[in-house]
Amino acid sequence: MLLLDGLLGCSQTAVPPPRTRDQIFAERLNLPALYLTAKTHKRVVAPGSKGLFVDEATGEVCWRALACRAPNCPGRGASGEPYLCTENDLSYFAKPDNSVGFDPKRAKQQPKQVGLCPKCNEILDPAAETPAQGVQHSQWVQAYVLPESLARSQSLDAELRRRVTFDRQHQMQRTPVKGPPE
Repeated sequence: MLLLDGLLGCSQTAVPPPRTRDQIFAERLNLPALYLTAKTHKRVVAPGSKGLFVDEATGEVCWRALACRAPNCPGRGASGEPYLCTENDLSYFAKPDNSVGFDPKRAKQQPKQVGLCPKCNEILDPAAETPAQGVQHSQWVQAYVLPESLARSQSLDAELRRRVTFDRQHQMQRTPVKGPPE
């Protein structure tokens, strides 16, 4: 009898529907991301949706970390880890109240260097490379994703696929509404 009650009790509990797509996307936006401070390159972990912000400890602007995946990058670590850098735009600066300020007159970036690894720039000759080579170099520099965020992102992808399947299975059958008789 006790066994039968246990089985019946389990069969009567409804499986809750998966989270909504909006909830899944909101979590994805807020996954932890690595930021580097502009001058000292201090590592700061914050939600990926935070954007530019000022690190309270250093008073520097924090930028999302980029990883150079170029096979011959001179900044690669001894064990093969990618070189981490940022694409600092000097137009942005830390204000005294720890907010981010913007002044376009402060920008000093050269167009050829935007989106490229600073260590690779030391060994490249932009004047001698073709446009295709320049595009290839810029594709090696990508946003760095923390290992724990990558793992969580993959589980969110699986959850999103389950949600899409759930939505397709539970679509309401809609019958066309007939207009007034003519």
